[in-house]
Amino acid sequence: MNNNDIILKAEDLYVSYEDDHTHALNGLTLEIGRNKKIALMGANGSGKSTFFLTCVGILRPESGKLSFDGKEISYTKKGLLDLRSKVGIVFQDPDDQLFSASVYQEISFGILNLGVPEEEAREEVEAVMDRLEITPFCEKPAHALSGGQKKQVSIADILVMHPEMILLDEPAAALDPRHTAMVNRIVDQMTEQGITVLMATHDVDHAYEWADEVILLCDGKVLIHGTPAEVFTNKAALKQTNLEPPAVLALFESLCKKQILKTSLPLPKNISTLETYIADVRLNAQYEGKKIMSTQTKKAILAVSFGTTHNDSRKVTIDAIEDDMRAAFPEYALYRAWTSNMIIQKLKKRDHVSIDTVKEAMERMKQDGITDVLVQPTHVINGIENDQMKEDALLFCEDFHSISFGDPLLTSEDDSLDVIRAVAEEFADLQKEDALVLMGHGTTHYANAIYAALDYTFKDQGYKNIFLGTVEAYPSMESLMRMVKEYHPKRVILAPFMIVAGEHAKNDLAGDDPASWYSQFRAQGYETQVVMKGLGQYPGIRKILVKHLKEIGNYSEPRQFS
Repeated sequence: MNNNDIILKAEDLYVSYEDDHTHALNGLTLEIGRNKKIALMGANGSGKSTFFLTCVGILRPESGKLSFDGKEISYTKKGLLDLRSKVGIVFQDPDDQLFSASVYQEISFGILNLGVPEEEAREEVEAVMDRLEITPFCEKPAHALSGGQKKQVSIADILVMHPEMILLDEPAAALDPRHTAMVNRIVDQMTEQGITVLMATHDVDHAYEWADEVILLCDGKVLIHGTPAEVFTNKAALKQTNLEPPAVLALFESLCKKQILKTSLPLPKNISTLETYIADVRLNAQYEGKKIMSTQTKKAILAVSFGTTHNDSRKVTIDAIEDDMRAAFPEYALYRAWTSNMIIQKLKKRDHVSIDTVKEAMERMKQDGITDVLVQPTHVINGIENDQMKEDALLFCEDFHSISFGDPLLTSEDDSLDVIRAVAEEFADLQKEDALVLMGHGTTHYANAIYAALDYTFKDQGYKNIFLGTVEAYPSMESLMRMVKEYHPKRVILAPFMIVAGEHAKNDLAGDDPASWYSQFRAQGYETQVVMKGLGQYPGIRKILVKHLKEIGNYSEPRQFS
């Protein structure tokens, strides 16, 4: 790197604390490029905060050299004042930074201390407050603000002095989703203005997508420094620093191993890119049959569900979804098929009720003179059940003019966002101190990756306290328990992420067995509540399935069978 491109340079820094026999910085050497977005990462105690305090002269290295803009830092009063006018630090806890009586006084203190005339300082402060949405509470005492508001003020403290470099220590720590998004937006604005941003964080997903470079510290020195792709694909370095790979890279690797995606594809930077890759391998949705079209058409919907033996839950989920389908297409006959033979046989024996399989329903429609079929599954993902449904239906391709397949619930990026909105609406009263834990079924099919992707997307959309796992695959209960513990909730709310609240919901999720999710969270000391509602009870979820049905119902160019 050219010396003119280097804004901060550390050479063999050693720093230790009083009565500490080990070094917090242990020969730290690195270079920070100008106008870069740098993520500083590592396990607790690796030296991140110590390095930040050294960069602004709060700590002085015992040996080694620290240079800013090509000049070695002077620890004289004048030298430190000059340094702090160019390098600002935002502490993890704003209360460590804020001290003035009012917000306005707090933000104006630093710039006035630099000798800026009062009128000019006032204009600068008002401009920063307006940009950071602080003006409405500018006269309030700083100590009376919320955590998110304090964070805004602590950032404004630094921005008003027009620094060349800002150090952010866990900027989103302890913030709610709205303020986390606001802080991230402010950070993006800094980088757009050409400010070099060095952010200490444990959030590998955000660091991977946001940073130009990533530095991993271990035992007070640099373990690896490179691009996000170089760092986060180095599994040995991640293991040494107690970090997991970003979710998008873990999913991409899994899909490549299953030969669903090609390793020649560029590493996806975010979930949106990965979903684009996955969307490109989707099967065609509509097929043209071999039956000659008559002047008389007779159209039908085949609603395909996994099924349930719990009649109470079926009425408010599967039945409700089918009612919404009828309302959307009143001119179509509606037929039902279930894909679980075990459930079909159990109902027949217990209740003397006959439910068609997909093959039986297709045969019934054929006998009824149906010419065009819209097949809409209520399955959550494009898994084994969905694949088998298509195979069974397409055995009848010669008997119909057209067969069209709607998407399962989670197929596209828009679906994921719609599902998140539906869940958020259903749990609109969820508090910051609550953790909502959703239980999906899980499968050995490659489509299981969507569960981990959706869990990530919840967090990416600002819902840090919503967690999604599965009974039979990944993310597992063990993974969820670890993530929930890291969030430190006061209460855990459990809910099934399945169309029907059936056997898994009533036993694996909410049962009294010590292995149930309810019992496991209770055993960890959490106040635990169960919301026994299948996804089919959520109006927003039913809307998504009906939307998928409308998409194939309006399709006008059927494809030939291959």
